[in-house]
Amino acid sequence: MANEDAHLPPQAVPHGQLPPGTSFFELSRLMVVGIDSARGQLIQKAQTSPNGPWAQDWSPIAPGAFMTMTAGITKDGRVAVVAQLAGSPALYFISEDPNQAGPVEKWNPPVNIGAPPGASLYQKLTMARDADGRIEVFLTDNAGRVWWIYQNPDVIVQVQKTITPPGTTTPIVVTVDELAPPAKPWSDWIQLTGQLVAITSVRQADGRIALFGINSVLALYRCQQAKAQALTVADWTPWVQIDAGSKFTEMAPIVGPLGATNLFAMTQQGQVLHTKQKPAGSDTWTVWATPGYSRVPKYTLCAGIQGDGDIMLAASDQQHVHSFNAQYDAATQSWSGWRDFNFSAANTRLSLDYNADGRLALFSMMIQNDGTNALWTINQMAMDSSEWEWNWTMLAASNLKQVVVVRDLTPPA
Repeated sequence: MANEDAHLPPQAVPHGQLPPGTSFFELSRLMVVGIDSARGQLIQKAQTSPNGPWAQDWSPIAPGAFMTMTAGITKDGRVAVVAQLAGSPALYFISEDPNQAGPVEKWNPPVNIGAPPGASLYQKLTMARDADGRIEVFLTDNAGRVWWIYQNPDVIVQVQKTITPPGTTTPIVVTVDELAPPAKPWSDWIQLTGQLVAITSVRQADGRIALFGINSVLALYRCQQAKAQALTVADWTPWVQIDAGSKFTEMAPIVGPLGATNLFAMTQQGQVLHTKQKPAGSDTWTVWATPGYSRVPKYTLCAGIQGDGDIMLAASDQQHVHSFNAQYDAATQSWSGWRDFNFSAANTRLSLDYNADGRLALFSMMIQNDGTNALWTINQMAMDSSEWEWNWTMLAASNLKQVVVVRDLTPPA
């Protein structure tokens, strides 16, 4: 459920230049994209302004019924969604309309990006931006195959321009190279190696995408793009098994304040373990370590980045008690330890992202037996605070099948 794009690109700022001294995220707002469990409708609810209240109602994104989806942001900071249409293997790409005017959120028409050959159902979808800012989508199908599709890069075209050289009054025609959109917006679906039942992606500090996956026997794997502009299977490193004999059920990768990709994963016994790149950007990783032992086994986990760049973990245990664990020194891997701060009445799925003022928001989708899940949220009291709001804000009482939290960098003026 987590938003994989914790760190956003500096070019993704709304409506031109930021005021002097303003961090880019200070003009952003949080948005939740979801699927209505009753009708399969693709819907969203967002803060009405940066740090503002949440809209009262959910709004439709696209017509039709959908089965599964993922969400992220485009190069220019707009929210984007990829979703499977019900009754069809076809996947559709939908992005926010850049021309937002009035109180109703506007979306571009869905674009059919096809389906992997021979696939009909999908176990997990994930999305990330690459080093060029292009969106790349990854999924595992019902046969455990891993598939990849990406927005094609711009192409170089030659155009003729009329200029008047300095010191003359006679115009001349020159031929120059310019970047132009590709004739085919999306690549074909490409099968990557491996057999997985779950997959997640993260945009690393240098823009290359890393993938993490779990197979049917709960073994954990990783791979990453070997070059900044990866266009073929050969542009990826091989999958490396990293579980050291343990079985894992949850993955939460995130880029830390020193630029290294960190992976937090939950063992089948309910303990959270940690490994990270060392040095940052390399394909070498530390041994597994623990950021804190849990006396009561945990069952769900998420990772987020606070507004000051530090890593925060949130988890819930088998007694439905929520706890956080804050990293306060990335160089020495020093942590606060697990600290209880709230609870839920049932099993939940958690997600973290930060508000425009840097305070983290925790989202809790409460799992209900009939699949009509509810959604609640609370905030940190201040950036880097160990205190959290006590009372939850309800975003949905029921009828949610799936949600993804994203940060919209182009909120309404």
